[in-house]
Amino acid sequence: MTTNIYYQRIDDTFELLEDKLDELVEDPDVTTAAGVINVTFANGVVFVFSRQPPTEQLWLATPGGGFHYQWSDDKGDWLDTKTGAAFRPFVVTQMREHANIEFSWD
Repeated sequence: MTTNIYYQRIDDTFELLEDKLDELVEDPDVTTAAGVINVTFANGVVFVFSRQPPTEQLWLATPGGGFHYQWSDDKGDWLDTKTGAAFRPFVVTQMREHANIEFSWD
């Protein structure tokens, strides 16, 4: 992937993520700085989404661990570099599991 395409993909993903977080009734605290989105939920759980331009990856830290994702044109989503699991459904599951939030990308 070229650097420009990486930035377009990560910008689109982060923009959609922020929009969907803003729509949540639970109103988590969302802060952004230097390519990092920190989300603090009412129960104190924190998720950290970060850009990793040198590797062209998206990294996610949750109470469940740290996860690295690489974009897949075939899947139209970021895929975990170890398991191949898609990013979007994983985020939904992690938010339900750790923050008791029903999050949707739709």
